[in-house]
Amino acid sequence: MDESPTLDVLLKAHGWILSAATTAKLLGFPSTDALRMARTHGRLPIDMFLIEGRRGWFASSADVATWLDRTTRTVPRQRAEEKEVRKKAIVR
Repeated sequence: MDESPTLDVLLKAHGWILSAATTAKLLGFPSTDALRMARTHGRLPIDMFLIEGRRGWFASSADVATWLDRTTRTVPRQRAEEKEVRKKAIVR
């Protein structure tokens, strides 16, 4: 597996399985209730799962790290594209 620095950090801090509370924080949700609502409505960018004998929903550190890496890599490119569009609008 091609591990990212993000995954390394998550594994050291939390292990392979993340609780709903940790997942909510990492994905930027204001609360576990907000995470639950997004999961219920199918709006989560990652899969969550149940574990027999344990309460609550869980997520894979690998899935969260992949999402974080993809999301944070696209933000600077999107901002650069937005700046270019603004420049073109001002020049006209």
